[in-house]
Amino acid sequence: MNRAMPTATALRLARPGAAALLALLALAAVLAAACDGEDDGELREVTYMAGFRPQATLPFTAVYVADAKGYFADEGLAVTIQHSTQGEHLQLLLAGDVDFTTGTAAQLMRRRAAETPVRSVALFGQRGDQGFVAHADSGIEAPADFAGRSVGFKAGVVPAELLALLATAGLEADDVDLIGVPFDERVFIEGGVDVFPVFLSNEPNRIRNAGVEINVFDPTDYGVATLGLNIVTHERTIADDRDLVQAFVRAAMRGAAYAAANVEEAIEIVLTHAEGADASHQRYLLETDLRNAQRADGMGRATLDQWEALQAVLLEFDPAFEGPVDVSTVFDGSFVDAIYNDDGTLK
Repeated sequence: MNRAMPTATALRLARPGAAALLALLALAAVLAAACDGEDDGELREVTYMAGFRPQATLPFTAVYVADAKGYFADEGLAVTIQHSTQGEHLQLLLAGDVDFTTGTAAQLMRRRAAETPVRSVALFGQRGDQGFVAHADSGIEAPADFAGRSVGFKAGVVPAELLALLATAGLEADDVDLIGVPFDERVFIEGGVDVFPVFLSNEPNRIRNAGVEINVFDPTDYGVATLGLNIVTHERTIADDRDLVQAFVRAAMRGAAYAAANVEEAIEIVLTHAEGADASHQRYLLETDLRNAQRADGMGRATLDQWEALQAVLLEFDPAFEGPVDVSTVFDGSFVDAIYNDDGTLK
């Protein structure tokens, strides 16, 4: 029996039309592009832990601002910001739980002398934050006047900066009455010691706000080589992922530059982290840090000669320092150098 041939109408009903095919192909292309783009738009997770509670310290503010202004996102980074509560930030960095943190230059020198694999990738403090204060009516007008007076020190350690400052006046530790004091300026305000150690970026302001007039002694002003806070990472991160370090440093320094040009807005951003903090005190802290970070060729930079000068102070005045060390293993300036033009402006 002859099988009937399909009619033209039946053929048209059996296969999709040209318009339908085009629509299916277009949908497939859209889905493929969406799948391919999932990886392209994904931000890399990074953890930054500031070395203290939320406040307007410049290395903290730089990261707060970079996050708020989208500078990290521009670099393909999603940064989780944490704060150290018990000084655990360097331990967490070593354990791999934190990618970047902060630390003082002297602290890093001591760590490297003990062969701890941490390194600075940006130096903010062109001078240190350790200073000393005396009541304005105490008769203590210069380091030479410390002789025979009670001089406080914190954390059970007489700082190298104090011994170096005494040496500028021809004094030694035996020429003063050294007394261990807590991290509480009320001890000084109430007359517990004649000379009190302070963090220059904030404690003088708090003492003055308490109605006490003071004389401030910054060792750097007397020729003592000091350096301040840094952004720090593990040397393994530098060896294995230079692009990550470069991206973080570039965004953070953009944040620092924006904060310098927009102090009031920067303080508002700080207060989203430091809820309830006094805005005027935070402004004092930030403006102090910004002054101490300025250099003609750009914030964050340093020379190895600066680190060598700091090491000389530690070698002479810090009996616990296990150096000398190769300072190029302490500070890697290549990342911050790469983001500046010859005139010190950001690229």
